[in-house]
Amino acid sequence: QQIFKHGRRTIRDIRGGDFIYVGRCRVPASWGTWQETVGILLTCLLLLMLCLEPIIYCLDDPDAVLFARNCEAGDRVSFAYSIMSSAAMLMYFLLLSDLSVLSTRISAYALVCVKVLPEVGLFLFGIAFFVLAFA
Repeated sequence: QQIFKHGRRTIRDIRGGDFIYVGRCRVPASWGTWQETVGILLTCLLLLMLCLEPIIYCLDDPDAVLFARNCEAGDRVSFAYSIMSSAAMLMYFLLLSDLSVLSTRISAYALVCVKVLPEVGLFLFGIAFFVLAFA
């Protein structure tokens, strides 16, 4: 999904001639926001992680159990895989930091609801008491 999303936007910008300059390099305009750039880097890192997955390297080992990561071929790529996974996790956290505003709004809404609902209950109790008193 990410490959198609980024690829579609990049091809649309290239066909439309919509470029921006980063230093002396022309890049597609959709790469102009930091969220899009981090998303593209994350997609590339996830593809590299798929290529360096130790389990895939261990599938050819006849002595290893199914889905094992502790074979000789898997050990050769495990360090590079761990570096890629650390960088991908960093990209996820960078993208997650953009959601802090949304989370603050949701938290504020929940806080208002928690504080206002008892007041609404007291108001309804007062109305019920008033109706029963003058019925």
